[in-house]
Amino acid sequence: MTNNRDDFKKVTIEVLPKRVGYLCSNPDCRKSTIGANEIPEKATSIGIAAHITAASGGGPRYDENLTTEQRTHIDNAIWLCSNCATLIDKDEKKYTVAILNNWKNLAEEESTKKLNGEAQNKKTEAPFLEADLIWKNGGRYNQGYSTKNPKEVIDGRTVYSVSNHPIIYWEIEWRFNFTIYNNSSFPAYNVSVESIGKEHFTHIDKLSKVNNIPPFQNVDLTAKYSLYHEGISTEADEIMKHRIPKKFNDLILRIKYFDEDRNEHITLLKIVNGELVNEKASH
Repeated sequence: MTNNRDDFKKVTIEVLPKRVGYLCSNPDCRKSTIGANEIPEKATSIGIAAHITAASGGGPRYDENLTTEQRTHIDNAIWLCSNCATLIDKDEKKYTVAILNNWKNLAEEESTKKLNGEAQNKKTEAPFLEADLIWKNGGRYNQGYSTKNPKEVIDGRTVYSVSNHPIIYWEIEWRFNFTIYNNSSFPAYNVSVESIGKEHFTHIDKLSKVNNIPPFQNVDLTAKYSLYHEGISTEADEIMKHRIPKKFNDLILRIKYFDEDRNEHITLLKIVNGELVNEKASH
């Protein structure tokens, strides 16, 4: 079967990762692509020599004006982890030839600086994320009458006697804007939110796996919390009047993020007596 792909030569695949220290060339990733294997004589690699312009017609960023020699040259190759290699081909309009060439150049320049000792003493400035929880609205919803209501017999049948203050199963709901602020001069990468306390949101939006918050900017998520109460309406109203549910004293959120050198940072969000507290945590 004829192979119409202009694949890289073995020497190109061997040299390419060495030029970037076996790190992914995506500046928002920089993941190590090689490590130890359980078999002592082997190493495990998750790196890929990806084509900047496609190896064959119809592929991402294919350039019909290139010769086979140009298409298989190391100048048309970029070293990426397997995830980023898939990412650039899934969204070729976003990840253009110019962007990929810039990634490649930056990664090689960074590798050269490390080799020359220029980057070894660099102290990475750390971003700091803080979160705020802003009440939007809420309500109480009748889920049916309680069996605790008094009973009476009517026409030989036992029924519940519903008075002016019936006992009802209430669903009480709060809706919030959950906003994460980058209150620093440095970008935060791959932000994630994890609930680690005894109490949890019923729902909170998830951030995409690959993301960033630029300096002094923010992202908005929606969050919802529900609880159930069996009682009269005034009891449900009393619970609902608190914009921050009392049970949120047991809510703890861990906000994890990374700096430009992929060092991990953590902010813990706690609620103490109805007040939000953001703490920079060690890890």
